[in-house]
Amino acid sequence: MRARGANQRRRRAMTTEMKDLDAPLASETTVTFASRAQETRDAFLDNAKYALMMIVVWNHAMQEFLRYVDDFENRQWCEEDSVNIETHKQARVFYLTLATVGMPAFTCVSGYVSKSWLNAAREDEASAENLLRRVRATTKSLMGTYALWQFIGMLVVSPTTAPAQWWAPVGPMWYLLALFFWRMSVLVLGGLKDVVILAFTLFMGLFVGFTETAVSKNDLAVFDLQRVFVYAVYFYIGCCVMKPQHLKKLKQMDYGKRALLGVIILIGVAITWYVSLYAFGACFDEAQWSVWSTRPYNSGSIGDMFIGMAQRIGLYAFTLVAVAGFFALVPSEKSIITDMGSRTLYCYVLHIYLVRGFSKFLNLVWDDAPLSLRLICAALILPLIVGNALMSRWVLLLKPIVEPNLPTSSRIDAADAARAADTA
Repeated sequence: MRARGANQRRRRAMTTEMKDLDAPLASETTVTFASRAQETRDAFLDNAKYALMMIVVWNHAMQEFLRYVDDFENRQWCEEDSVNIETHKQARVFYLTLATVGMPAFTCVSGYVSKSWLNAAREDEASAENLLRRVRATTKSLMGTYALWQFIGMLVVSPTTAPAQWWAPVGPMWYLLALFFWRMSVLVLGGLKDVVILAFTLFMGLFVGFTETAVSKNDLAVFDLQRVFVYAVYFYIGCCVMKPQHLKKLKQMDYGKRALLGVIILIGVAITWYVSLYAFGACFDEAQWSVWSTRPYNSGSIGDMFIGMAQRIGLYAFTLVAVAGFFALVPSEKSIITDMGSRTLYCYVLHIYLVRGFSKFLNLVWDDAPLSLRLICAALILPLIVGNALMSRWVLLLKPIVEPNLPTSSRIDAADAARAADTA
């Protein structure tokens, strides 16, 4: 009887510890379960996610415009524009500024709302069952969406390639796969000190550039490993460096003052890009690939590779300044965009098809449409319509195809899935 009572007390203690362990998840902003009580959400994070997803859509719309401009001008690698020169210079600078902020900041947010994984990895006995639930639920939610939309992407991009290239992410699918890897890595690295984790991820982010990445039959990088390791630094900065008290202090600042600071920083980012490209003669195409971080360093010589590593260090510092400027601009009050920020997964998965579909449709029906019209569509109309439409309430009707409810062999209920759901 005494032993049975001790066992019961131990089970109750484990249950309490697991509930406490999951307490931080109450403030996470997830997209998978929109029914979560709104009072448990952080308006600042939802506002940030909305703004970042709009930036991602904006960035891809500008990318499509610049691709058309390159074809129109017959511009070769690193050549300057020959038509509407000043306008296209500004468009390229605007595009690079968006790219500098968008995915690095979004990855930081994903890391920040994954802190409960780090807490779980640093617990002992009582966390074992909790960790297993997280792994099961994240595998089901993330990999379910990845599998369906990777299949659709393969049909669109390389329908004749056989066998199917499941592990060469198509388009935005790289981020779902990367987020799965990052969260699984937290379970391995979480027991280390924060400074050791950051040093390790920075080492991997820098030295992965010295390695070649395997390419699949559809000419895409297997697992997109270059970008997975490079962006892991931003994920762990969000997970280990960004603290709730930091956001609390930021939200307590006078919004007018911090917004002004954010505007100054982002204008400085744009000016830096402009000066680098058009005063010092940096190559736009090289700069674009550097921000994407999808390929190794230039392998012309050992010296060139170390120069590439130094440039990546500079890029890390540069993007983190830009990310800080972005966060200074994010309002902390609840507004119409706050609720929309809980549905970023839908926008992330679907927007690329609408943006590129519009570009192909315009080429089909009005191939000689004025460049000015294309620029207005890419810089204003298309991002506003596509971004807001794909984060509206109506988009939840697409839940069966965006968040397929895959069967699972594990004993996991909806509550477990809600606690470990993806935040993308």
